Amino acid sequence: MIVRTERVVVESQGAFVRIRRPAYWLFVACLVYGLIELGRVLSPDYGDIATALWASIGVNAVLAYFFLDILARLDLFEREPPTVRAAAMCWGGLAAVAFAIFANDAALVVLAEFTDTQWARTWAPSLVGPLNEEWLKAMGVVMLVLIVREHFDRSIDGLIYGALVGLGFQVVENLTYAIKYAVMNPNSDLTGALTVTFTRVLVAGPWSHPLYTGAAGLGIAFFVTQTRRRFSTRLGVAVGLYALALGMHGLWNLPLPSSMPSALGIPLSYGKGLIILGLFFVLYHFAARAEWHWFVTTMSDQEEAVITADDLTEMRSLRSRRKARQRAHKQWGKEASQLLGQLHRELVNLATLVARDQRRGEAVEDGPDVAAVKRNIAAIRAELAEEKAA
Repeated sequence: MIVRTERVVVESQGAFVRIRRPAYWLFVACLVYGLIELGRVLSPDYGDIATALWASIGVNAVLAYFFLDILARLDLFEREPPTVRAAAMCWGGLAAVAFAIFANDAALVVLAEFTDTQWARTWAPSLVGPLNEEWLKAMGVVMLVLIVREHFDRSIDGLIYGALVGLGFQVVENLTYAIKYAVMNPNSDLTGALTVTFTRVLVAGPWSHPLYTGAAGLGIAFFVTQTRRRFSTRLGVAVGLYALALGMHGLWNLPLPSSMPSALGIPLSYGKGLIILGLFFVLYHFAARAEWHWFVTTMSDQEEAVITADDLTEMRSLRSRRKARQRAHKQWGKEASQLLGQLHRELVNLATLVARDQRRGEAVEDGPDVAAVKRNIAAIRAELAEEKAA
């Protein structure tokens, strides 16, 4: 059961287009360059490998859907606007990949000149890859800050947008590898493309670019949003998290010893991946805890008819919300569980609106949109009370 509620457009759900901001046009220009450059890479062999390319696109679309669903769940108290999420992925998939192709090729030539070709090919991924790719992806988060600063309210926003930039990069990078191996395979372009695609998705997918750039994005957003902290602290956190992103990327790309038995390759690769994943979730834990403190502080002045102590406890994490819905389902039925989920969503909307008014310093206690959300909450509570009494 879902209660019919008043529709409220919460601030931060607007469009990405900002034609009066120079950074927006620079962003667009970089995307156009990326599109042209990737088109140049794809077009010569497209007629021969079209089937293989589209098969790889299908596999990577599943990967993208999987990551997008996870990132939506990680954003506990706000759903980022679709247009800005799409812009973040476009930067990673078009601009960052295109610039990285140019930068990595140039760096590989320089390394080969100073060392030898074999050494450069072995060590370039762990040295050149992180140094070139991480700052190009991090620039996407910086560009978003310059274009849509209003969407960066708290540190976790940078983690989410950074992960989206990284996801776009990962998907398009996977496609470039699929094209390369489709052309190289003498027997079947489809086999070549799908072999490398499934290898990259299954082995590298869970701990690849979204995690690295999520860490860097968290640092950028911390620097931008935590203005009450000392500048040196904000800068130190931003630089430290960027360095962590470089380290995570370098660790994953670190070549395994050639003398090591091949049977150990996948276990050791997953071992590196689990270290990276663990580091990411440590960062997310601190960001989510900060989100919780923000929510409690923002809602502390609300009446108990709006939000209770039990509500605050239930809202702490996705796990606590799920457990609350499961308890409601067990005690009062499916309808009560659905109503509780709807109540949680309205409480998130209310916190976003109240925080907006607090930032503006508005003296009006309840604006029209805040009042509408409170009416929605009252209606849901009334229906929920009836379900409990039935």
